[in-house]
Amino acid sequence: MSQSQSSSAVILRTRPYGDIDVIATFLTRDFGKLTGIAKGAKHSRRRFVNCLEPFARVKVFFRLKTGATLAFLERCELQHSGFAMAVPTRFAYGSYLSELVDLLTHEADPIASVFDLLEAALRYIEEGPATSSLLRCFEMQLLGALGYGPPLRQCAGCSTPFAEGEAVFYDALQEQVLCQRCGALGPQTQKFASETMATLADLQGLSLAESRGLQLPSATAREAAMFTGHLLATHLPRPLRSLELIAALAR
Repeated sequence: MSQSQSSSAVILRTRPYGDIDVIATFLTRDFGKLTGIAKGAKHSRRRFVNCLEPFARVKVFFRLKTGATLAFLERCELQHSGFAMAVPTRFAYGSYLSELVDLLTHEADPIASVFDLLEAALRYIEEGPATSSLLRCFEMQLLGALGYGPPLRQCAGCSTPFAEGEAVFYDALQEQVLCQRCGALGPQTQKFASETMATLADLQGLSLAESRGLQLPSATAREAAMFTGHLLATHLPRPLRSLELIAALAR
Protein backbone atom coordinates (compact mmCIF):
# COMPACT_ATOMS: atom_id res chain seq x y z
CA MET A 1 0.00 0.00 0.00
CA SER A 2 1.30 3.48 -0.85
CA GLN A 3 2.28 6.12 1.66
CA SER A 4 -0.35 8.20 3.40
CA GLN A 5 -1.80 11.10 1.41
CA SER A 6 -3.94 13.99 2.56
CA SER A 7 -6.15 16.66 1.04
CA SER A 8 -9.00 19.00 1.78
CA ALA A 9 -12.28 17.30 0.85
CA VAL A 10 -16.06 17.64 0.76
CA ILE A 11 -18.09 14.57 1.73
CA LEU A 12 -20.51 13.82 -1.11
CA ARG A 13 -22.24 10.69 0.19
CA THR A 14 -21.75 7.75 2.54
CA ARG A 15 -23.24 4.33 3.11
CA PRO A 16 -22.81 1.70 5.81
CA TYR A 17 -20.68 -1.34 5.09
CA GLY A 18 -21.24 -4.18 7.48
CA ASP A 19 -21.85 -3.41 11.14
CA ILE A 20 -19.13 -0.87 11.85
CA ASP A 21 -17.54 0.29 8.61
CA VAL A 22 -18.53 3.16 6.30
CA ILE A 23 -17.89 3.68 2.60
CA ALA A 24 -17.58 7.37 1.73
CA THR A 25 -17.37 9.20 -1.58
CA PHE A 26 -15.62 12.54 -1.24
CA LEU A 27 -14.32 15.26 -3.54
CA THR A 28 -10.74 16.20 -2.78
CA ARG A 29 -9.01 19.31 -4.01
CA ASP A 30 -5.78 17.54 -4.94
CA PHE A 31 -6.85 14.05 -6.10
CA GLY A 32 -10.36 14.54 -7.46
CA LYS A 33 -13.30 12.38 -6.46
CA LEU A 34 -12.41 9.29 -4.45
CA THR A 35 -14.34 6.52 -2.72
CA GLY A 36 -12.86 4.90 0.35
CA ILE A 37 -13.61 2.63 3.26
CA ALA A 38 -13.42 3.88 6.83
CA LYS A 39 -12.85 0.83 9.01
CA GLY A 40 -14.66 0.96 12.34
CA ALA A 41 -16.01 4.43 11.59
CA LYS A 42 -19.35 3.82 13.32
CA HIS A 43 -17.58 3.20 16.63
CA SER A 44 -14.78 5.71 16.15
CA ARG A 45 -14.50 8.43 18.79
CA ARG A 46 -11.35 10.02 17.45
CA ARG A 47 -10.56 9.23 13.82
CA PHE A 48 -13.89 10.10 12.15
CA VAL A 49 -16.10 11.79 14.72
CA ASN A 50 -18.66 14.07 12.93
CA CYS A 51 -16.58 13.88 9.73
CA LEU A 52 -18.44 11.40 7.55
CA GLU A 53 -21.64 13.40 7.13
CA PRO A 54 -22.85 14.83 3.80
CA PHE A 55 -21.58 18.37 3.13
CA ALA A 56 -18.85 18.17 5.80
CA ARG A 57 -15.57 19.80 4.83
CA VAL A 58 -12.64 17.81 6.15
CA LYS A 59 -8.98 17.11 5.77
CA VAL A 60 -8.85 13.47 4.83
CA PHE A 61 -5.86 11.16 5.35
CA PHE A 62 -5.86 8.04 3.19
CA ARG A 63 -3.84 5.44 1.35
CA LEU A 64 -4.30 4.26 -2.23
CA LYS A 65 -3.33 0.74 -3.22
CA THR A 66 -2.48 0.11 -6.87
CA GLY A 67 -5.35 -1.70 -8.54
CA ALA A 68 -7.73 -1.26 -5.62
CA THR A 69 -11.15 0.28 -6.20
CA LEU A 70 -11.38 1.78 -2.71
CA ALA A 71 -9.03 4.06 -0.83
CA PHE A 72 -8.26 3.17 2.79
CA LEU A 73 -9.33 6.05 5.00
CA GLU A 74 -7.04 6.47 7.99
CA ARG A 75 -8.68 9.46 9.65
CA CYS A 76 -10.34 12.81 9.01
CA GLU A 77 -9.97 16.22 10.60
CA LEU A 78 -13.21 18.21 10.64
CA GLN A 79 -12.80 21.68 9.14
CA HIS A 80 -16.47 22.62 8.76
CA SER A 81 -19.42 20.46 9.74
CA GLY A 82 -22.47 19.88 7.59
CA PHE A 83 -24.87 20.40 10.49
CA ALA A 84 -26.07 23.79 9.20
CA MET A 85 -27.41 22.00 6.10
CA ALA A 86 -30.02 20.16 8.18
CA VAL A 87 -32.55 22.91 7.35
CA PRO A 88 -34.79 21.35 4.65
CA THR A 89 -34.20 23.97 1.96
CA ARG A 90 -30.45 23.99 2.55
CA PHE A 91 -30.34 20.19 2.54
CA ALA A 92 -32.30 19.98 -0.72
CA TYR A 93 -30.20 22.50 -2.63
CA GLY A 94 -26.95 21.28 -1.09
CA SER A 95 -27.90 17.77 -2.20
CA TYR A 96 -28.54 19.10 -5.70
CA LEU A 97 -25.12 20.70 -6.00
CA SER A 98 -23.31 17.70 -4.50
CA GLU A 99 -25.19 15.23 -6.69
CA LEU A 100 -24.36 17.23 -9.81
CA VAL A 101 -20.67 17.17 -8.96
CA ASP A 102 -20.81 13.49 -8.03
CA LEU A 103 -22.47 12.43 -11.28
CA LEU A 104 -20.50 14.69 -13.63
CA THR A 105 -17.00 14.01 -12.30
CA HIS A 106 -14.82 10.94 -12.72
CA GLU A 107 -12.85 9.10 -10.06
CA ALA A 108 -9.31 10.36 -9.44
CA ASP A 109 -9.59 13.21 -11.95
CA PRO A 110 -8.48 16.30 -10.01
CA ILE A 111 -9.95 19.65 -11.07
CA ALA A 112 -9.23 22.11 -8.28
CA SER A 113 -11.70 24.67 -9.62
CA VAL A 114 -14.56 22.17 -9.21
CA PHE A 115 -13.65 21.60 -5.57
CA ASP A 116 -13.44 25.35 -4.94
CA LEU A 117 -16.78 25.90 -6.70
CA LEU A 118 -18.62 23.29 -4.63
CA GLU A 119 -17.06 24.36 -1.35
CA ALA A 120 -17.99 28.00 -1.95
CA ALA A 121 -21.53 27.17 -3.08
CA LEU A 122 -22.22 25.09 0.04
CA ARG A 123 -20.94 27.94 2.19
CA TYR A 124 -23.22 30.47 0.49
CA ILE A 125 -26.26 28.19 0.84
CA GLU A 126 -25.54 27.99 4.56
CA GLU A 127 -25.48 31.79 4.72
CA GLY A 128 -28.55 32.62 2.62
CA PRO A 129 -31.10 31.43 0.07
CA ALA A 130 -30.15 29.44 -3.01
CA THR A 131 -31.05 32.13 -5.53
CA SER A 132 -31.71 31.40 -9.18
CA SER A 133 -28.64 33.41 -10.15
CA LEU A 134 -26.41 31.45 -7.74
CA LEU A 135 -27.67 28.08 -9.00
CA ARG A 136 -27.32 28.99 -12.67
CA CYS A 137 -23.84 30.42 -12.06
CA PHE A 138 -22.81 27.19 -10.33
CA GLU A 139 -24.22 25.03 -13.13
CA MET A 140 -22.60 27.00 -15.94
CA GLN A 141 -19.23 27.20 -14.22
CA LEU A 142 -19.29 23.50 -13.38
CA LEU A 143 -20.10 22.62 -16.99
CA GLY A 144 -17.37 24.97 -18.20
CA ALA A 145 -14.76 23.48 -15.86
CA LEU A 146 -15.61 20.01 -17.15
CA GLY A 147 -15.46 21.07 -20.79
CA TYR A 148 -19.21 20.90 -21.40
CA GLY A 149 -20.09 24.59 -21.66
CA PRO A 150 -21.21 25.67 -25.17
CA PRO A 151 -20.64 29.19 -26.53
CA LEU A 152 -23.65 31.33 -25.63
CA ARG A 153 -23.05 34.71 -27.29
CA GLN A 154 -22.86 33.62 -30.91
CA CYS A 155 -24.23 30.96 -33.20
CA ALA A 156 -22.30 27.69 -33.23
CA GLY A 157 -23.21 27.28 -36.89
CA CYS A 158 -22.33 30.61 -38.52
CA SER A 159 -20.55 32.46 -35.65
CA THR A 160 -22.95 35.41 -35.90
CA PRO A 161 -23.44 37.16 -32.53
CA PHE A 162 -26.96 36.81 -31.19
CA ALA A 163 -28.98 40.02 -31.55
CA GLU A 164 -31.14 41.39 -28.78
CA GLY A 165 -34.72 40.18 -29.11
CA GLU A 166 -33.72 37.30 -31.36
CA ALA A 167 -34.88 33.75 -30.75
CA VAL A 168 -32.14 31.12 -30.49
CA PHE A 169 -32.31 27.35 -30.62
CA TYR A 170 -30.56 24.74 -28.50
CA ASP A 171 -29.87 21.55 -30.43
CA ALA A 172 -29.54 18.81 -27.79
CA LEU A 173 -28.21 16.28 -30.31
CA GLN A 174 -25.31 18.51 -31.38
CA GLU A 175 -25.09 20.35 -28.03
CA GLN A 176 -25.08 23.66 -29.89
CA VAL A 177 -26.83 26.99 -29.55
CA LEU A 178 -27.91 28.24 -32.98
CA CYS A 179 -29.37 31.41 -34.45
CA GLN A 180 -32.74 31.62 -36.23
CA ARG A 181 -31.11 30.97 -39.60
CA CYS A 182 -29.15 27.88 -38.56
CA GLY A 183 -31.62 26.39 -36.11
CA ALA A 184 -35.23 25.32 -36.29
CA LEU A 185 -37.77 23.76 -33.96
CA GLY A 186 -37.73 19.99 -34.03
CA PRO A 187 -37.73 16.95 -31.75
CA GLN A 188 -34.15 17.69 -30.61
CA THR A 189 -34.33 21.49 -30.32
CA GLN A 190 -35.67 24.00 -27.82
CA LYS A 191 -36.35 27.70 -28.41
CA PHE A 192 -35.00 30.39 -26.07
CA ALA A 193 -34.61 34.15 -25.97
CA SER A 194 -31.18 35.54 -26.78
CA GLU A 195 -31.41 37.56 -23.52
CA THR A 196 -31.43 34.27 -21.60
CA MET A 197 -28.22 33.17 -23.30
CA ALA A 198 -26.64 36.56 -22.59
CA THR A 199 -27.56 36.27 -18.90
CA LEU A 200 -26.05 32.80 -18.64
CA ALA A 201 -22.93 33.97 -20.48
CA ASP A 202 -22.60 36.82 -17.97
CA LEU A 203 -22.95 34.36 -15.08
CA GLN A 204 -20.13 32.27 -16.53
CA GLY A 205 -17.79 35.18 -15.91
CA LEU A 206 -18.93 36.08 -12.40
CA SER A 207 -17.88 34.62 -9.08
CA LEU A 208 -20.52 32.90 -6.97
CA ALA A 209 -20.26 35.80 -4.53
CA GLU A 210 -21.07 38.28 -7.32
CA SER A 211 -23.90 36.18 -8.72
CA ARG A 212 -25.81 35.34 -5.56
CA GLY A 213 -27.32 38.79 -5.10
CA LEU A 214 -28.49 39.29 -8.68
CA GLN A 215 -32.24 39.40 -9.28
CA LEU A 216 -33.09 37.77 -12.59
CA PRO A 217 -36.34 38.71 -14.37
CA SER A 218 -38.86 35.92 -13.76
CA ALA A 219 -39.10 34.96 -17.45
CA THR A 220 -35.31 34.85 -17.78
CA ALA A 221 -34.98 32.83 -14.57
CA ARG A 222 -37.46 30.24 -15.87
CA GLU A 223 -35.80 29.96 -19.26
CA ALA A 224 -32.31 29.83 -17.78
CA ALA A 225 -33.32 26.96 -15.48
CA MET A 226 -34.91 25.15 -18.43
CA PHE A 227 -31.81 25.61 -20.58
CA THR A 228 -29.33 24.40 -17.97
CA GLY A 229 -31.66 21.49 -17.24
CA HIS A 230 -31.52 20.40 -20.88
CA LEU A 231 -27.76 20.92 -21.04
CA LEU A 232 -27.09 18.98 -17.84
CA ALA A 233 -29.39 16.11 -18.87
CA THR A 234 -27.17 15.54 -21.91
CA HIS A 235 -24.25 14.62 -19.66
CA LEU A 236 -25.90 13.06 -16.61
CA PRO A 237 -25.98 9.24 -16.42
CA ARG A 238 -29.36 9.28 -14.66
CA PRO A 239 -32.02 11.74 -13.44
CA LEU A 240 -31.16 13.72 -10.32
CA ARG A 241 -32.81 12.35 -7.18
CA SER A 242 -32.30 15.66 -5.39
CA LEU A 243 -34.79 17.34 -7.74
CA GLU A 244 -37.53 15.35 -6.03
CA LEU A 245 -36.58 16.99 -2.72
CA ILE A 246 -36.66 20.46 -4.27
CA ALA A 247 -40.02 19.75 -5.92
CA ALA A 248 -41.44 18.55 -2.60
CA LEU A 249 -40.48 21.85 -0.95
CA ALA A 250 -42.35 23.79 -3.62
CA ARG A 251 -45.67 22.01 -2.99
